[in-house]
Amino acid sequence: MGQFFVFNASNSAIHVSFNNGSFIAVKQAENATWLPSVPATEPVFVNQTNPGQGEIGLGDNQMAVYPDTGGPGDTSKFTLKVPTDVVVSSVQLYLFWKSATSVAWVALNQGQPFQVSFTTSESQKVSVEHNALVGAATKYTVSANL
Repeated sequence: MGQFFVFNASNSAIHVSFNNGSFIAVKQAENATWLPSVPATEPVFVNQTNPGQGEIGLGDNQMAVYPDTGGPGDTSKFTLKVPTDVVVSSVQLYLFWKSATSVAWVALNQGQPFQVSFTTSESQKVSVEHNALVGAATKYTVSANL
């Protein structure tokens, strides 16, 4: 069975739910050093595509996040897609809360990123740059004014 670690890199404590499970609290990041905070108990990771409520598994996982400062009425929802085509042993999820309409996250497997994303419904200026050379890795650069 793999491991799953959640880190809150925001200046507000947050509550996180995995696949419609109960919300767990994650304290705010350390203000002086911005070290991310972790929950008292990490969620369970199951190495299969049908996790139970409150668990994380392979494939699509429904996530919900809200801050201490706003409560459940400020919940933001997104999908975390854990790869099914590689061996997954340790998933790290870094959450960056801005508001109920803007949440960013970085998901890693053994320290290697597999999903970097942000969810927003605020008016944003976003640009995407795509560079690809024959025989080379594809590079995407996304910049946004949030």
